[in-house]
Amino acid sequence: MKRRQNMFVAVLAVFGLFAAACSEDAATDSGSTTESSAASGGTEPTDDSSGEGASADDVVKDADLEDSSIEHGLAYTGGPGGEASGDPIVIGYVNQEGGTVSFPEASIGAEAAVWFANTYLGGVGGRPIELAKCTVTKEEDGQKCAQEMIANPDVEVVLVGALNNGSAPLLDGLSGKKPVFIANPLTTPDFVATDAFAFSPGAPGVVTGLSIFAAKYLADIVGNPIQKVAVVFNDNPIGQIAFGVLTKPVLEKFGITDITGVAVPDTAGPQEMATAIQSAGAQDADVFIPLVVVQSCIGVYEALKTLEIETPVVTSGLCFGIPMQVHLREAGEGGKLPDGWYFGGYGYSYDIRGNADLDSYVDTVFAFAAETGLDPNSFEYTGFGGPTFGTIMLLLQFLNGGSATGDDFRTAAKGFAGPMWGVVGPQKCGANPTFPSLCGFQIGVQQQQGTEYASVMDGYNGRAIDIQAEQPN
Repeated sequence: MKRRQNMFVAVLAVFGLFAAACSEDAATDSGSTTESSAASGGTEPTDDSSGEGASADDVVKDADLEDSSIEHGLAYTGGPGGEASGDPIVIGYVNQEGGTVSFPEASIGAEAAVWFANTYLGGVGGRPIELAKCTVTKEEDGQKCAQEMIANPDVEVVLVGALNNGSAPLLDGLSGKKPVFIANPLTTPDFVATDAFAFSPGAPGVVTGLSIFAAKYLADIVGNPIQKVAVVFNDNPIGQIAFGVLTKPVLEKFGITDITGVAVPDTAGPQEMATAIQSAGAQDADVFIPLVVVQSCIGVYEALKTLEIETPVVTSGLCFGIPMQVHLREAGEGGKLPDGWYFGGYGYSYDIRGNADLDSYVDTVFAFAAETGLDPNSFEYTGFGGPTFGTIMLLLQFLNGGSATGDDFRTAAKGFAGPMWGVVGPQKCGANPTFPSLCGFQIGVQQQQGTEYASVMDGYNGRAIDIQAEQPN
């Protein structure tokens, strides 16, 4: 049985192929917009870990929502259930959107979480939650958003979706004033912030974990030693840190020294990407690691196909986004993702059933899409969407548990041991001496195997990679 939200389902089709990370909308002349919005309206895996996709092929396309999704959301958040009403409880929300580098999928996850909470979970003790939004497109917007969050007396805690720019002024401005929960930590200011909490391993965990996987485990899988590594990375702060801090030094700890990294512009297409791939030596390498956003991943895929390079590919979850899946579908490929590629993420997958958190998220976000008119065949719900949704679920847990002030949220975060929604492994904020904001330290790896997306080392099979325990001293 399903529960139906009796609301008008709007006309579909708002996102095209590259809407996921290249949206050009929602920015004012200053590059920062603020608004308040109330949406209208890691647990252990379950027994079903068959590898079947919990995605657009398998979930409802209308506004129906499975009872199991609602029940799981209620169990995790502690909400009273039903539709919330009354005066809203406000959560600050900052995300990067509208520029060359943009993460609108984080906001899809955030808005879906608000809709889910207010329509089905009873919000916080029956009261709805609301997002006070501020959008970043350039570095100085971080300071403006910090000032707006400080000036809003209704905001006690601030959620960050994903930022490539503006993290330092935002986090410095809020430090000691209002705690920040970072759904997707991407750059150094995110990692080293002392009054911020990220309940995932973030970019440091995923990229470090990929390096550990390539150096320690891949040889046994492919049947030959890993001695030469080729890397391409986007020439932006995220990419530079990913290669120079999180990949090359970790590989070197395992005795791998033949490592070539080549930077590519964020706008690189297949032809430019092909040149970079050849310059990195991917054709002769034992493993090729692209550390790029999803649009660049599409360029990597096309370049590798043109060059007929069959080197094993190990990459991050940014490459399994919906734009890649749409591209492969339009190219007539049988699988959702490039065959044989390995993908690192937070330990579970949007496309493998068996984790109640992500099963519930996928069910919810498609129901939300139906309510709001997003095209179910192309809207981007993967990438940074799931972790942002999950962080709001955790905030709801804290709010329903009695957190009301900034200090309450700090205390709850520091005492939180898990499970984090959709993230494998235990949580311990402050346990990472290098990156104090990061509370999670395990990642998972999956692989596209023909038409099946399969578990390799992750939360489904109990073989998640621990980035602290598995590095040589």
